[in-house]
Amino acid sequence: MRLGRTLSVACVLALAACGGSSDGEVADAADPAQQTSAAPRAEPAPRERAPGSPQRTPEGTSEGTPEVTVGPPSPTAAGGPPDVPDDDEPTVRGGGDDDRAGSDPLRDRIDAMSVRDLAHRLLVVTVAGTSPTEVTAGQAAANQADFGVRTPAAVARTFQPGGVVYFDANVRSVPQVRRLSRGLHAASTRGGTPTLLFTDQEGGSVSRLPGAAATSQPAARDFGGDPELGLATARQVGTEMAAMGLDVDFAPVADVDSVGGAGVIGNRAFGTDADVVGPMVRAQTCGYHQGGVGVTVKHWPGHGSTSIDSHEALPTLTLGRAAWRREHLPPFVAGIRAGADLVMTGHLAYPSLDPTGRPATLSRRLTHGWLRERLGFDGVVVTDSLEMAAIADRGTSGEVAVSALRAGADLLLMPPSPQGAASGIQAAVTDGRLSRARLEASVLRVLELEDSVGLVPGPRVLDRC
Repeated sequence: MRLGRTLSVACVLALAACGGSSDGEVADAADPAQQTSAAPRAEPAPRERAPGSPQRTPEGTSEGTPEVTVGPPSPTAAGGPPDVPDDDEPTVRGGGDDDRAGSDPLRDRIDAMSVRDLAHRLLVVTVAGTSPTEVTAGQAAANQADFGVRTPAAVARTFQPGGVVYFDANVRSVPQVRRLSRGLHAASTRGGTPTLLFTDQEGGSVSRLPGAAATSQPAARDFGGDPELGLATARQVGTEMAAMGLDVDFAPVADVDSVGGAGVIGNRAFGTDADVVGPMVRAQTCGYHQGGVGVTVKHWPGHGSTSIDSHEALPTLTLGRAAWRREHLPPFVAGIRAGADLVMTGHLAYPSLDPTGRPATLSRRLTHGWLRERLGFDGVVVTDSLEMAAIADRGTSGEVAVSALRAGADLLLMPPSPQGAASGIQAAVTDGRLSRARLEASVLRVLELEDSVGLVPGPRVLDRC
């Protein structure tokens, strides 16, 4: 990812310096002239737009609020929440998503892609099997049903997904995972573009990998809030993952377990307080990068206060906005400031931030408005699994995929029908609900992630703390 990433928020100093009130909440900035100022970050040259064509939100309203820019984040403020405006409308940069520009090699690769190619690059899928080319009859049937081909290698070569995610059914041993990864990388590269390989390796109950990657990593709560231990462990696990050919970990968890035993996150969270979770998220982000894999903070905007599991139904956050800003926002800010490559959106409704009640995955206000514009996150936004009950009943795979992209997602994790999702995206470009430029903006981020984790020739350029 880009080195020296900064946050487009109105305050990057520690909580006390942001003018916190007596209860620790960050005061809203009423007078821009009194906000902390610094040099604006350099933005890439905007891509050319059609004359007279305003940028529109999915709801059809024009966006044109000027950008708020600040300088580099303070290294002493890793866990503090940003002093973002507390109004309903997101602060939108001129140009929006469609105006990203990249280096010439990346633009050349994107320009050579068809709309079908672009759509496929936005999907992270599962494959059946533990070998790239040798499959059982059942595994072959599963791959045939989803992709029209029999083997994982054929999926990578012909479907060309943006990513493949490993689960228990793909994993047997360290040498086996290494062979599977090598085969998928080689097959996808022969097909045209390398495919990113992901897994959920949080530790504790969410541990997908064999060997030291699993045995050396306790549940998040068992770290006892020790950032040094968190960094060292993430570095070791990242090294093991990279040796097995994995590119990105769907970790660390940035949720704050604010309701204890009544919640669904439990010991997957580093603690019950943002002052504990924020430094741990930062430490693990740094550690995974030092080990050589990309990092994902999750589950935006915070799953730690919910008692409903989004695998089963849609949770609705009921806590007040001030409490959310104080108790649940800081760990996400910490991860972004530490250089997280991805943020995973949760299937969580938060009416205080989006009165429509849309889950964050489908909410432009929460995804584009908050992550992109208020927090300045310029990496990859990935959805949580689209197979989960909280989101699966929102429409067909194609309809949900289009809604998530319109909200601001870049990668769509595990659509129930990968081919249906890809077809739906292509149809949306044909009928004007999505533009090709919108797809290109997300594919550009995915290609930049591929570059940063070393899937193309050259050194890895993962952000460092």
